[in-house]
Amino acid sequence: MKTEDLKLFHQIVETGSMSKASKILNLPKSSISRRLKGLEDELNLQLFHRQNRSILLTEAGNILYENSKSALNQLELSIEKATAPKQEITGHLRIQVLPLPNLLNIGSTIFKFMDRHPKLTVEVISSTEDKNLVNNHIDVAFRIGEKIDEPNLIARPFISAHLGLYASPDYIETHGMPTKFADLDNHNVIRFRFPDGHILDRLPIGKEPELQKVSGDLIMNSMPLIIEACILGRGISYVPEQLASRYVEHGELIRLFDHIEPFVGHGWMVYQPLANLSLAARTFIDFALAEMEASADFCSSDSEVLDKLLI
Repeated sequence: MKTEDLKLFHQIVETGSMSKASKILNLPKSSISRRLKGLEDELNLQLFHRQNRSILLTEAGNILYENSKSALNQLELSIEKATAPKQEITGHLRIQVLPLPNLLNIGSTIFKFMDRHPKLTVEVISSTEDKNLVNNHIDVAFRIGEKIDEPNLIARPFISAHLGLYASPDYIETHGMPTKFADLDNHNVIRFRFPDGHILDRLPIGKEPELQKVSGDLIMNSMPLIIEACILGRGISYVPEQLASRYVEHGELIRLFDHIEPFVGHGWMVYQPLANLSLAARTFIDFALAEMEASADFCSSDSEVLDKLLI
């Protein structure tokens, strides 16, 4: 039995279909079907029930998958350790980032890693959804939101952002300047919807944050669009300073409660346990953490705010 065919079988199981496995592995579906049939013939087992376009594991297929998973991972680790002194980083990395310009500035880290490992290919997936890492064959995901607390996933804080409240001069002229947090009850706040569907309607404000309940008639899942709506006077926005600063400099936005230190939120680098990852993925994680730790925006995992509501 070829190890690559067994890995292919695992890929089909984890993606749920040969079509998805074909897209992820960039292989013709006919080739995947042929190799799967060859594996079944070699083992003299039917691994999947094929029903129209869907496939389901047979009992034998489930036994093979569950019992070979750890053995396959251990085999790959053993090969990597044995060849580590002379092994080049090769393969294909799939990295998910959220489409937040100027906030998740990880592009340079990815490019530096690629320059060090020229035989590696990288696919960067920009999505507003928190995709399932296993089903979508994603090695590393960069996410925002509350502290990631999912079983079988590791989440490391990787970048920080100072968040504040902003409004346009026109909005303030029309609706007045809030002078205390309670005044927000009488203002229209543009709220952000997280990828998991949660709406940010309790804002952590200040270095030692208190949560302020807010409401409004506009909800968006795009920070750039929230800023655009804020500039046009549609309401008050709660956004990172990195995104709002140039609009403040140009007089298009005014920061509210300027005497209050901003709340510091964090983003997360999320991945499966290292034993389940390829050498390329593990090496990238180590490299990214080292790069981020050297950055001024890197956040310590010991920070108390990790248990608060994050960006």
